[in-house]
Amino acid sequence: MSFLQIGSWNIEHLSGRSRKEKRQSAYALADHIELAGVDIIALQEIYVTDPEEEVRLFPDQPVIASSAKGTRRNRDLDIVCYLLEEHLGSEWAYLILPNRSEGDTTQLCAVLWNDTKVSQTGLLKIPVSHKEGDLNLWDRTPHAVKMTFRMKVWREFASAEAEDGTEWRQVEEDKSLSLIPLHMKSNYGGSTKNMRVREAEAKTLCAQLDRVRAEIDESLVLIGDTNVLKFDEPAITCFIDNGLIDLNNTDSSTYWSRRYGDSPFDRAFVAEDRPEFKYSRQYVLRSADLEAHDQLLSDHYMIKISVKSYLDDGDPRPALG
Repeated sequence: MSFLQIGSWNIEHLSGRSRKEKRQSAYALADHIELAGVDIIALQEIYVTDPEEEVRLFPDQPVIASSAKGTRRNRDLDIVCYLLEEHLGSEWAYLILPNRSEGDTTQLCAVLWNDTKVSQTGLLKIPVSHKEGDLNLWDRTPHAVKMTFRMKVWREFASAEAEDGTEWRQVEEDKSLSLIPLHMKSNYGGSTKNMRVREAEAKTLCAQLDRVRAEIDESLVLIGDTNVLKFDEPAITCFIDNGLIDLNNTDSSTYWSRRYGDSPFDRAFVAEDRPEFKYSRQYVLRSADLEAHDQLLSDHYMIKISVKSYLDDGDPRPALG
């Protein structure tokens, strides 16, 4: 059996000016991602950096090639990929997704993955509405990213030697899922109004989920920074009413800052009644020293879920409950 480990992390203005007063570094980020053991990670608040910039660990060392897929790159993610490859012996890659405004270079969503184990094989810009009355929606346009990976599954084969004429063997097959990184409207400017914005964002996204299932994959994972303040917020109710399970329905804190305290912003949603998600749970990875975590990494904690490979196949072993 195999597990696919999926994470999400808002890395607070990665390579943006507003983080300069803190000591965030690509080394600390790579260490945290390696510790988490993720295969795929959705990222938020990624800033685009100059594609012509030469990135080096130190001035006298060789230039690090970009690991970006597409034209948008981030210098710190290039260093993170370089360090992960050096430490883990596998290649890493990332894709930065465009905002509503194609020319925007700040606070973008991205996907980072172990390119030796997982491949990005599809991409759909989800046609959500960006306006409802006086509300502006989805500044960070949601995309469905198809991720494909090799996993071991059980299959039944004909066998002349077996008493019943068949035998079960494990074989490797390609599996895929639809990963939708989320970064919904923040609470700045008034939590009541922005709760309405998030509800409208959820409705226009959910209206497109059947298209995602048809064009990308039925195995839906929506994951990221929702900015939701409580599990019963209307946006969460909308996701649940449209066949998704909120894996942070106990409002475990995923964000901390000295100014705003704790909040349950980061959440993973998986499609209900899909056997591959039967045992999926959301975990929160954080330092014991919250202030150090904020200074060196981000004001958000990474969240993580796992997907089990064989559960949608005819597993010959007896059920364990």
